[in-house]
Amino acid sequence: MDVAVTRIDLPWPARVAASDGTTVWCSAAGRMRVYTASGTPLDGGEAVRLPELSSLAAVPGTVPRTAGVPGTLPETVVVPRTFAVPPHLGSLSGSPLRGTLAGTADGRVHWLDPTGAPLAAAPFSTGPFDGRVLAGGGEIWAVGGERARRLTAPGAFGEPVELPGLDQCAVEGERLWWTSKRDTCLRGGPREVDLWTRERGGMTVCAGSLWISVAGGLERVSAWSGEPRRFVKVPKGPVPFLVCANGVLAGGERDLFVLDPGAGAAVRVIRLGLQARLALVVAAGKHIWAFPADRPQALIVPL
Repeated sequence: MDVAVTRIDLPWPARVAASDGTTVWCSAAGRMRVYTASGTPLDGGEAVRLPELSSLAAVPGTVPRTAGVPGTLPETVVVPRTFAVPPHLGSLSGSPLRGTLAGTADGRVHWLDPTGAPLAAAPFSTGPFDGRVLAGGGEIWAVGGERARRLTAPGAFGEPVELPGLDQCAVEGERLWWTSKRDTCLRGGPREVDLWTRERGGMTVCAGSLWISVAGGLERVSAWSGEPRRFVKVPKGPVPFLVCANGVLAGGERDLFVLDPGAGAAVRVIRLGLQARLALVVAAGKHIWAFPADRPQALIVPL
């Protein structure tokens, strides 16, 4: 490895993980562990018991507001989230945990407190639900089948949004960017964009753009206007994971590549020395948490 990567052992291989930028939650087999973004345990070694989650998402108490004028830098002020749950910290009352945490299990969406303990649960729809929760821009959406619903309060959703043939999806506040298995178009923005390929990997919103991993690099679309931007070459693609850590884009499958669009720096490759592929990649503030598929461990990569 060519950077100071920290390895921490987990009590079990994490099945799902999420971060609000300061805190990281890792869960598997109905247990939850809580850490700081740099890897310090916050739960005293006691794993909270909860339903076995199939996905997990978190948002901070406040989020950066994007610039109001195209082409200008994001503003440094913050705005409240759409909903704010008073934190129920319990044994973690002295910790810096804040924000909203949600997961999916047993066909339902579960709202969780900062320890990971259940607060509320609600069915996504009247039929079976095998979807996931996704976060971005201070909002969490539940996405399943060909439909999505925004989480508006503990136990409550917004109106459903139909996504015919849903393939990949990325959240940007109250907006959903998505692709369909039926064609090569990107939808959800001010205009449809033809990506001209069905071979697509991860996608995320970062530094004012939507990024989609494709063969040979990254397709980039303005998150403001929906206009395609310059194609960015990266060492591998499509890759399953793309995340945004404080305006720095990171992605990969076994190793990681890192790109800082705001600084105009070249793509940097971080070799993790893994034999197996990554099972999860999570952005946590100025860190990336990468979870190997073959061991109960997390690699914490500083950016």
